[in-house]
Amino acid sequence: MSIRLTRLVLVVVVAVAVGSSVRVGAQESPRTLFESGNFQAVLDQTPDDSPVEALYMKALAYLKMGQNDPAKDVFRRLESGGDAWRLTGESAIAQVDANLDAALSSAQAAVAADGSVWAAQYQLGLVLEGRGENPGAADAFVKAAEANPQMAYAHYNAGMNFYKAQRVDLMAVYFENFLRLAPNAPERPAVESIMRTIRGR
Repeated sequence: MSIRLTRLVLVVVVAVAVGSSVRVGAQESPRTLFESGNFQAVLDQTPDDSPVEALYMKALAYLKMGQNDPAKDVFRRLESGGDAWRLTGESAIAQVDANLDAALSSAQAAVAADGSVWAAQYQLGLVLEGRGENPGAADAFVKAAEANPQMAYAHYNAGMNFYKAQRVDLMAVYFENFLRLAPNAPERPAVESIMRTIRGR
């Protein structure tokens, strides 16, 4: 009986520890923090030797805070992830510098190097959106969402570009995904307002 009780206690302790670590990990995820609008926390909790996925979110957080030069420094560190990540960083830097032709060329090269890298597709979407090419941007963001379904802003940006391209049927799908994935996002009220307007037609 005591052996069974000991095993039960160990199982409970392990389950609690695993559950706790999962919750802490989720709370500390740069993506999760970014999607809650906690941009400073992304910067504070993402050291320079983080994986490239986290570094990309850190650079985006810098951009959200209007700190372009630190963002460019972080984008340069993406080269450690290989060609697709290096080219993604180069595209982002060119976009920050308002060189949209170079940004597009690098983003397309990043996707060509490895289309499964969600950030390459996401960066291509950002560049196309910046150029006013909303259908193409929406397609790139959809591919980013397919490569990384938990990336709420891939869904958000897909929805926004479908909205601008007057594809409200597809917009609704991606906005619903965004609201489910990022319930605390700063954009939530605006998205809900658009959804109410569309449904009220």
